[in-house]
Amino acid sequence: MMKNILTIDVEDWYCDLPPSEWNNYESRVESPTKKILELLKKTNNKATFFILGHVAENNPDLVRLIKEQGHEIGSHGYWHRRITDQTPAEFEEDLLKSIKILKKITEEDVKGYRAPQFTVNEKTSYVIDLFKKYELKYDSSIFPVKTPLYGVPSAPLHIYRLCSKNILKDNPEEKFIEVPLSVYKIPFTKIRMPLIGGIYFRLFPYFLTKHAIKRINKQNKPAIFFTHPWEFDPNKPKIPGLKWNHYYGLKKSEMKFRKLLKEHEFISIKEWLEKNENTK
Repeated sequence: MMKNILTIDVEDWYCDLPPSEWNNYESRVESPTKKILELLKKTNNKATFFILGHVAENNPDLVRLIKEQGHEIGSHGYWHRRITDQTPAEFEEDLLKSIKILKKITEEDVKGYRAPQFTVNEKTSYVIDLFKKYELKYDSSIFPVKTPLYGVPSAPLHIYRLCSKNILKDNPEEKFIEVPLSVYKIPFTKIRMPLIGGIYFRLFPYFLTKHAIKRINKQNKPAIFFTHPWEFDPNKPKIPGLKWNHYYGLKKSEMKFRKLLKEHEFISIKEWLEKNENTK
């Protein structure tokens, strides 16, 4: 069976709100994260956990537990701010702060990054050089589909090597790797559909995600799935600042995720790259 890649963006349920409002709400990240860890342990699956620096700083034991259970830990930034809303200097400060916190807790170097709301694109490609500066090995922020909030619709649909000058082209001479989110390309068309993770996993019937993963695997490529701990917290408070996509389908998330883990094999990005050193 093809080994696919599982990624978890560890942020609290209110982290899409401005950071100035975070102290108004109770943290709920620990319980659903532990629920995910329990499901992974039962099904013998592994994942990459992209952890927000703010969450790690306030929950160091949770970070250690993730590491102890054999999962990879990457950076999700510190403040969960979109790259497009930051200056290069602000982004560098945010990135470095998150890396230092994670390294202090885990006593290991951080090798991967996932941008809040997948905001690595052609306008923010300068961040690739910053990733290299701080010795990261890969990014997993490019979503190769167009949505109202994000997306690089002409990006490759496979894991590839890239540079800041052109994030749309595989460059075998580069060492830095992009692990783009998976989308389903409808046969005989140019249409790309996001089906594999997040709101898309909750919005569409499970069989569509299963079909998309099967088609990707038939091309000898791993599917890259993503989710968040708050997607397994159906009782989280409803507040005006969070849109419908934060609440839709939460009651069925765990059931669908259990099925996904039983029917597919998942590993971390780190493990996949180690097993496929010569792949694009």
